[in-house]
Amino acid sequence: MIFNIQKCSIHDGDGLRTLVFFKGCPLQCKWCANPESQSYRQEIMESPVRCIGCGACRTVCPEGAIKDDGTIDRERCTSCFKCIDVCYAESKRIAGKDYTTAELYHEIQKDKNFYSRYGGGVTFSGGEPLTHGSYLRDIARMCQDHGIHVMVESCGYARYEDFEMALPYIDAMFMDIKHMDPARHRELTGADNALILENVKRIAAYGIPITVRTPVIPGYTDDPENIKAVAAFIAEVPGVREYELLAYHDFGKAKYKALGRAYDLEQVRPPADETMNELVRSANQILNKTGKECFWTKNNKREVVK
Repeated sequence: MIFNIQKCSIHDGDGLRTLVFFKGCPLQCKWCANPESQSYRQEIMESPVRCIGCGACRTVCPEGAIKDDGTIDRERCTSCFKCIDVCYAESKRIAGKDYTTAELYHEIQKDKNFYSRYGGGVTFSGGEPLTHGSYLRDIARMCQDHGIHVMVESCGYARYEDFEMALPYIDAMFMDIKHMDPARHRELTGADNALILENVKRIAAYGIPITVRTPVIPGYTDDPENIKAVAAFIAEVPGVREYELLAYHDFGKAKYKALGRAYDLEQVRPPADETMNELVRSANQILNKTGKECFWTKNNKREVVK
């Protein structure tokens, strides 16, 4: 199941890329910018501003789950999707669509001329692509067979045996290490980090170049000691080539409301540039000794502080 296909991205791999977002993730990160990616099932997302108040959804809802203002009472909704069928203004839509590999490749190959001209390829993101191992193998192999470069963005939380079959068809990966303390990692994401760290080592040993990423969330992951601990781990893994820090943003906040969910980080603000620079500097004090580098990106420019 795919919940978005984004064209012409320049932030998730080299060159011009198509981003394919798999639906379903085993982690529940408090700051997740794509909350519709977490469930492996289809969900209803709402845009109340588009509602024209026609009442058609209320008429067809068998559970009486449509409130007076036209929004959904999520406790009563059984996701029958009948409201979607009659929402003429498209204020309600389904997040998630099943694609065969042939159907998905058809969408990806539409941009093949751009990949050839400007570099790039496809990046599979999520959700968590590694939990869709056999499907990821089939679509990645199809892309590689037609000369399309394949990258994967991953939280790393999946059984190695479930995605090992896809590794021969992946050219490079982004992998998150959100926190090095196992207990804190569990508190923030719902699971500890042991499986993630082991997968980073095993994938690197397989020979796939890895960029490790840490989302810098003020009050959650931005402790300099955490960043230095991630850097120390990276320094010891030969196949990890670099370390990228991702500054927190709240672009996904509206999606929580669209799903009828609360956003826990309502009071959190993006980190200051100087904070990001200091964290990069802390990491590079460790990494530069090994020939590796930490950086963050601002206005499409790679920021490196020695």
